[in-house]
Amino acid sequence: MKNTNVIALTALIFCINSYAQQSGAPPAIFKPGSEILAELDEAARNSASAAGVSVTISPGISVRRRMSGVPQYSVMHPYSVEIYRILEGSGTLVTGGLLITPLAEQTSDDVIRTLHGIQGGLAREVSEGDILVLQPGTPHWFSNINGDSITYMESVSYTHLTLPTKA
Repeated sequence: MKNTNVIALTALIFCINSYAQQSGAPPAIFKPGSEILAELDEAARNSASAAGVSVTISPGISVRRRMSGVPQYSVMHPYSVEIYRILEGSGTLVTGGLLITPLAEQTSDDVIRTLHGIQGGLAREVSEGDILVLQPGTPHWFSNINGDSITYMESVSYTHLTLPTKA
């Protein structure tokens, strides 16, 4: 009986592995850099948004361009982590501290913003190749963009906060 179970289990594993190899995994999501830049250029021609313009690569992954000469919101996301990798340009990114009131109209539950800056944050010069991780609740603001624009890859991951219960 043991031998029959071992043989059946071995056959099952072989079948599953064979199926997995035949069906294969999907290919990587790919978008050429030239296509991304062309889409950003086109979007920038038609926008004066403080949030800049972006091209979505996949859910939660985009390439964003912010333009100088446009008021920049100071923003805080209570329910998401953002990771920036600067691709082109440079500027001053202020992180931490407190958003200066009055706050602007809220556009979603995960966006709290103001056009009045940040009080008490840390200002850093950021440029091509730099990576920043913005934890939930961290105010951030491009207080200065050098040249025409700054372009960065933005990865957003939403957190699900569970508050402890009292016993």
